[in-house]
Amino acid sequence: MRAHATFGLALSVVLAGALPAAGCGGDDGGPCDPTREPCTFARDVSTVTIPGGVEDEDTCQSWTLDNPTELWVNAVTEQNGGAYHHANWFFVPDNLYPLPDGTWRCSDHGFAELNAAVVGGYLFALSTQSEAETQALPAGSAIRIPPYSRIIGSSHLLNASSEPVTSTMNLQIHTIPPAQVQAKMAPARIQYHDLTLDPMARSSFTVECLLDEAHQVQLGRPFAYELHYVLSHYHGLGSYTQLEVAGGPRDGEVIMRHDGFGENFGVAIDPPLDLGAAGARGVRFTCGFLNPRDVQVGWGIGDQEMCVVALQARTDLAWDGDVRRGTGARTGTGADGEVQYGGPCDLLAFAWDFEKAGGPPR
Repeated sequence: MRAHATFGLALSVVLAGALPAAGCGGDDGGPCDPTREPCTFARDVSTVTIPGGVEDEDTCQSWTLDNPTELWVNAVTEQNGGAYHHANWFFVPDNLYPLPDGTWRCSDHGFAELNAAVVGGYLFALSTQSEAETQALPAGSAIRIPPYSRIIGSSHLLNASSEPVTSTMNLQIHTIPPAQVQAKMAPARIQYHDLTLDPMARSSFTVECLLDEAHQVQLGRPFAYELHYVLSHYHGLGSYTQLEVAGGPRDGEVIMRHDGFGENFGVAIDPPLDLGAAGARGVRFTCGFLNPRDVQVGWGIGDQEMCVVALQARTDLAWDGDVRRGTGARTGTGADGEVQYGGPCDLLAFAWDFEKAGGPPR
């Protein structure tokens, strides 16, 4: 579903009657105890009404967990009633963004995705225009949510129809007890901002992010990076994404490839791939597009495109790689006529803290 969207129209937001966090039944029939058994916590986070022809990327939604203990998330399930083009979900200490649970404007309260990922963490992202999906890590892999955290989604809403759509977002987080956690996940992301899709042509954009030196500098030890999950994102002109091993004897080996549109753009890497043990230096990411229009397409919402991949890995290094605007260049043409571009990975890397305190204890 792609259409020229109308910008600047009012977005009607109706806060849902929040359901209490619901855990699965415990062994004794009582409430679920996430410290000793697998649990599921669910909530209708919000209900929004999006008028016909409206596109909006300034909607945040929050769910205060009131969790007195840490939660180890192995999978996330989402269901919605449509008009969600995309959404990135994070967790932060619950003394940040202390608003009523439900829906609010991100810009009104200074919400920034990178800041949320650093202060708290990245949880998951909706696949493009997905109305229902479960994203599950390999068995024993988990994302730690600290005690007293708030989940916040930064949503990109799109209603290309002429009629309003009312959509309820339901989230379920599936946890495992600490004793079952074998691999603690740290997040990463690559974005190729310098997109220039040629008119009436196929094109691809490739970036190579080398992590071994950053790992040594930030952590003081040789490269160790075990990849467990990959989720790519593009819009209606996207044809495929591909993640490869970069450097070493297995250079060019395909780790993940996603073609076309599906309900779930996420791929569990199972068994996980240890890039350090493979002798690699990092990863190489490519987005492929087909532009049938007679004008160039760049990065953006509306009828523009994006090229993003989010990763979860067993490592002590979190990082963000970006091909910034104006830094890419045409590198050639493939045998099939695909116009090829590449750009440098502007890398921000830092040690990941698995012992973040979360919100104030009570």
